[in-house]
Amino acid sequence: MFEEPQEETGEQKRKPEWLDPFLSRVFFNPCPKHPILRNELKKYCIDCDMPACQYCVSIGIHRQHSVLKIYRHVYKDVVYLHSMEKHMDCSEIQPYKSNKRLVISLNPLPHCGQSSAEKGTCEICKRRLTDADLYKYCSISCKVMAFSRKSDNSKPPFLSVQAQETEEQPPKPRRRSRKGTPRRAPFF
Repeated sequence: MFEEPQEETGEQKRKPEWLDPFLSRVFFNPCPKHPILRNELKKYCIDCDMPACQYCVSIGIHRQHSVLKIYRHVYKDVVYLHSMEKHMDCSEIQPYKSNKRLVISLNPLPHCGQSSAEKGTCEICKRRLTDADLYKYCSISCKVMAFSRKSDNSKPPFLSVQAQETEEQPPKPRRRSRKGTPRRAPFF
């Protein structure tokens, strides 16, 4: 009996608490606090667990908080892969190209073609994947569903943020300065 609560707290550390409310939010609605033309809720404050507009983030209490910016891709909400990797493990989620940057979808994108149980589909929603050898899920919500369905603790789909921070190495300093004496061949 005493071991089961320890396992639950371990799993809670692997899955961010803000993730389920984040996936259930509706974005791109007008901001109720700042009713300015074309001012939409395009950002999500992780610390406050609420959507925000550009004015809420720049003026309000969200100024020093962790904020994710939400984009539209094929009429679905997506977030940049690079910004999401800071908060959760995004491995095994298929990225998409949008404006020359990699994005991942919050919820499954529309199905293209017939759904099948063949290899090369998302394990949860059976949407086709471009590279089934690298990816198992088409969106963040599919990976969350897989996490909630898993029964054992082997190879969890989420990693704690603290483990990722310790693995990162600081940037290396430049070998030589940008400016200084030109290094050219002498004129003879």
